[in-house]
Amino acid sequence: MTVETIPIIGVELGSRLETTALSVTERTYVPTGEPFTTFRYDPTLRRQVLEAREKLLVEYRLRHLERHNPPVRYQKVAERVVQLVKTVGDAVLVVDLTCVGRPVYVLVREALLEGLEDTSITVKPCPLTVSGIAGAVSNSPDAGWLVPRRDLVSAALVLFEMERLMIAESLELAKTLTEEFVDFKVKPDPKDDLEGWRENKNDDLVLAVSMSVWAAERFLAKRESRPTEQLLLPG
Repeated sequence: MTVETIPIIGVELGSRLETTALSVTERTYVPTGEPFTTFRYDPTLRRQVLEAREKLLVEYRLRHLERHNPPVRYQKVAERVVQLVKTVGDAVLVVDLTCVGRPVYVLVREALLEGLEDTSITVKPCPLTVSGIAGAVSNSPDAGWLVPRRDLVSAALVLFEMERLMIAESLELAKTLTEEFVDFKVKPDPKDDLEGWRENKNDDLVLAVSMSVWAAERFLAKRESRPTEQLLLPG
């Protein structure tokens, strides 16, 4: 059985005096050995037919994690994003605009356009802003997807506890991230501000992975539901 594996690159941007984290997480499907039957339409027979299938389980595998210490150079981060995309190929790119706004996101886009000009790689961008107001997820032309911090992190924490978010032990920051997930506390979102954006100075690793998982859970269940912001490059 051929199952699609989709890489998601997370870019958690801090201010120049804060750390910035980049991650590569793969969304993949693991056969469970549990059979089930379903109906599908057979165009030859022109009717629904019963088909046996195997139940698949969605799993996330963290393949790469890096941290850039202050003072952060955004041009260098943008160039590093291009390198990661060239390594993984077609990908979803999730960029946090909360601290830096859209200008740095545009810098990343421009670096990708220039760096991937002679390739056939397709990148689906998903800009987002961590919202300080609890409530539903919304979309803004300037801030991207507005996502409550609680919702952003909860999805990854649940998958981590269910052992469906796998962290490669060979990663230099694997132990650090695991400890941060274990110690991470999901607090109620503040009513009107973003004080809860980063509760701790090292939350960048958790947020980089969490927003990748959030985007995957929201957009990758079905191909047609993937982020629809202007495609960076023709595929």
